[in-house]
Amino acid sequence: MASELEKLDELQRKLNERKRKARTKEYQKLGRAFYQKSQAKTFAGAHQMLDHVPMFQQSAQKANLTDAQMQQLIDIADHIHWNGNFWQIEDLKNVSQWLAQFRTDQDQN
Repeated sequence: MASELEKLDELQRKLNERKRKARTKEYQKLGRAFYQKSQAKTFAGAHQMLDHVPMFQQSAQKANLTDAQMQQLIDIADHIHWNGNFWQIEDLKNVSQWLAQFRTDQDQN
């Protein structure tokens, strides 16, 4: 029985080692593909490209809620209930009005 457990442990260790090597190989392939596609001249340039935040992510970071808006959002979330099929909103009119302040085209009030 002990030898079977030892064999299983050894097989598990070998399997984990093979998985680790396969993962390392995939990371190396990914790194080479990134370096080629980025057309970076140096490794420092490639690292800088990895640290760069694209435009769409920058705008998402700027859209922080004020404390009052966050509290309003928490209140709205606290007043929705799961009915078994979907979330039910108690005061849909006020929720809609609150969400309207975040519309990109503010011309309709």
